[in-house]
Amino acid sequence: MTTSIDAQGKVILSLGEVLKAKVVQEYGLRTSEQPLNLVAIADGAKSIRSRLESVFGEQVKMVLDWYHLNRKARKLMGSVARNQAEKSEHLKFLLSNLWQGKLVIAIEYLQKQVKAKKSEVLEQLINYLSKHQTEIINYQRRQKTGKPIGSGRVEKAVDLVVGHRQKKKGMSWSAKGSQALAVLRVAELNRQWKAIFGMNTSAL
Repeated sequence: MTTSIDAQGKVILSLGEVLKAKVVQEYGLRTSEQPLNLVAIADGAKSIRSRLESVFGEQVKMVLDWYHLNRKARKLMGSVARNQAEKSEHLKFLLSNLWQGKLVIAIEYLQKQVKAKKSEVLEQLINYLSKHQTEIINYQRRQKTGKPIGSGRVEKAVDLVVGHRQKKKGMSWSAKGSQALAVLRVAELNRQWKAIFGMNTSAL
């Protein structure tokens, strides 16, 4: 996360610096004794965790998005269960316990109660859950408090900013060009184009 200077001598902030500044603006500057209580809900990708840690340090609590956890369990169990009846039975027990954050019980069930059609896929599922053990929470309790358990809102925003504009047939973007266009797209969606650039424009 570095700051650079352009040809006109203007300071160019990195995206990470902008993000951190916005969080500080919203919640105030904290000390090491009173760090920000940040929770990031994501799909478990290592790159997201690394990026957040580079911006905020070790103080970000990662939570595995329930939708991705649910989908992963269903997908792998489809290759583990020997028939449809066993698949339904295993998923009912597994997802019920994962929903309540009972990861140890879920893993023990997979290890001792499931007779796999493909043992290597069962091992893959167990490894996946173990790998994300610190990110699997009591989703039921969190949802009851009115807090989000998924990253759907953010993923929809990414789709509006990037997907709809940059992922059309035949398109190809450099990293710099993609980021620049995304910034312009955000300004358009937020109806800030005229305020920022002093002119109107058609949809990007």
